Amino acid sequence: MDAKMITFGDTAMEKLLQWLRSVGEPKDIDDLLRQYLEILSSLVMEENE
Repeated sequence: MDAKMITFGDTAMEKLLQWLRSVGEPKDIDDLLRQYLEILSSLVMEENE
């Protein structure tokens, strides 16, 4: 497994937790998954620039 993918996953999980704390209310799994994928996508796009 590529180390970049692990870093992206760790960073995205941290950002997801920050987002969840900032929202301040429970979210369902669909919202969590959607937000996690958006964060991963933005990290990959930033890396490719």
